[in-house]
Amino acid sequence: MQLKRKSYNILAVVQKLSLQIDFRYLETFCRVAELKSFSKAAEDLYLTQPTVSGHILSLEKSLSLRLFDRTSKEVHLTKAGEIFLKYALKILFFRKDLLNALSEFSHGMKGEISLGASTIPGEYLLPKLMGDFKKEHPNVFISIKIADTKEIVQYVLQDKVELGIIGAKITQPSLRYEKYEEDEIIVVAPPDHPLARKRRVQIEELLKEPWIIREEGSGTQMAVEKALKKKGKSLKQFNLVMEMGSTSSVKEGVKAGLGLAFLSQKAAEEELNRGILCKIDVEGMDPVGRQIYIVSHRGRTLSPIGMKFLQFIRTQMESKINS
Repeated sequence: MQLKRKSYNILAVVQKLSLQIDFRYLETFCRVAELKSFSKAAEDLYLTQPTVSGHILSLEKSLSLRLFDRTSKEVHLTKAGEIFLKYALKILFFRKDLLNALSEFSHGMKGEISLGASTIPGEYLLPKLMGDFKKEHPNVFISIKIADTKEIVQYVLQDKVELGIIGAKITQPSLRYEKYEEDEIIVVAPPDHPLARKRRVQIEELLKEPWIIREEGSGTQMAVEKALKKKGKSLKQFNLVMEMGSTSSVKEGVKAGLGLAFLSQKAAEEELNRGILCKIDVEGMDPVGRQIYIVSHRGRTLSPIGMKFLQFIRTQMESKINS
């Protein structure tokens, strides 16, 4: 009897929701759940905080359920909220998939694609790529999440993004990797640093200097650790004085004289050309090459727009190779 009543209650909720559902409310709910904050979600969605609160209140009223527990610092999902989040994400994903599939039958490609990128591709490679793609397909909306490599891999696994462009390969049977572009990690210093005057320096000299590093999980740090391991060294042996969450902040730290850093040559190219940063060559250490990859989920078919974007990237790569 109790099981029967429970089934009826769930069915009633679903029927009620199907009549009153608003996709904007679902998007707002998912963003609040992700950021654990109404104010952060409002800022991220370009809405006012009262609007965000109104969306959540409308959902809770239509469901006759409380989805969040509010505290002074953060909001947390209730048990009902956790279940609702799981299905809300699926609904939004299939809605996007449906719109993208139907776009094939309309004049020109329309719809949206969600991309993920680690810092270097996201800040220094993707903007131009996205701009060129938009010129050919102006009706496509592109959203991009920028995080470290490990986070982007999780986004792909959780179907939060269709494609990721990352600076390291993380072994996971569900993922498909495709080579995109090559980069090199170099040691940089301010131009007035004593080591900048030397032609080449010993690795032991570097150990004495203060260092700024990226956070654990970044492709840059993984590539550096791999290269140092070949020399019997580790970043733990360096005089680490600061950890920063973005390449831009690391560059600013080096410019301010806070320490040396391992940086992507692509990210530092402009500063190197202008003489704001200086590359230091390390004696006996091979160039720290790094492959940038396109990552996707083996278990799901890309949307028509996802396929079109992947083909566009491949064409761009072929053009570079042939030029």
